[in-house]
Amino acid sequence: MATLVELRQYLGTLATILWNYGATFPVPTLDNYETGEVGFEFAAALPGAVSPEPAEIKLVEIWVPARHGDFHPGGYLYDFVEHPLNRRMAFHRHDEAYFVREFGVVVHEHCEERLKQPKCNHCFGLPVNAYEAIRRFVSLWGQPAALGCAGLRCIG
Repeated sequence: MATLVELRQYLGTLATILWNYGATFPVPTLDNYETGEVGFEFAAALPGAVSPEPAEIKLVEIWVPARHGDFHPGGYLYDFVEHPLNRRMAFHRHDEAYFVREFGVVVHEHCEERLKQPKCNHCFGLPVNAYEAIRRFVSLWGQPAALGCAGLRCIG
């Protein structure tokens, strides 16, 4: 659970972490949606090769109103696309009813050793938070070794 003040502080901390890695991005904002939910979405370009495009970390979160001004996590998309090495890794929690009904999971991962050529559309995964996602993404960033897609289990 978190209040709006705590969510703004959290978003500021995420932005600071990425800024400390040298990433560039517009100042992220906590947005209010007509549903009563709040959330944010921003993409950070990492320093390094800019051709064809720089490596990018995208963070998206939705928070659902609970009680007395508190919010609880409602979903996330954490994506890392490393254009210079032509690959992608992502951690997602969205469309929970569909994923539970179809695959018996709430979260899943995406892994592409070659961009737009996944071994499978979705892989089994464990829940992660934005801090863990950033940590994992920056540990892969610029490293020529494989992402490890071969070790993941496909869903479905």
